[in-house]
Amino acid sequence: MTWQLLKDDRAADRIIADVFAEDEEGLSGIRCPRCAWRPSASSLWYCDWVDTPEPFFEGCGTAWNTFLTRGRCPGCAHQWQWTSCHRCEEWSLHDDWYEETDGRR
Repeated sequence: MTWQLLKDDRAADRIIADVFAEDEEGLSGIRCPRCAWRPSASSLWYCDWVDTPEPFFEGCGTAWNTFLTRGRCPGCAHQWQWTSCHRCEEWSLHDDWYEETDGRR
């Protein structure tokens, strides 16, 4: 017996927007835990396993703003545990980028 896995192709039609309010410095409530840089809505990360602290996986090459999906790649659904900073180029746990508000992240 052969099993076939089907992928929902409609995912590309979805638009993720207005998840976070953007202020003049970047996305509100999000900052690099090492240098305090704030990404903007136009900041992009790539799903590619090269020099990352992530366990090895086949990256799909998708470019997206990792904070609009809380670190999940929209191309292959890989959940990123680590995020690199565009300013200081250091890696930090993705969850550490979210500033605490009222004791929650």
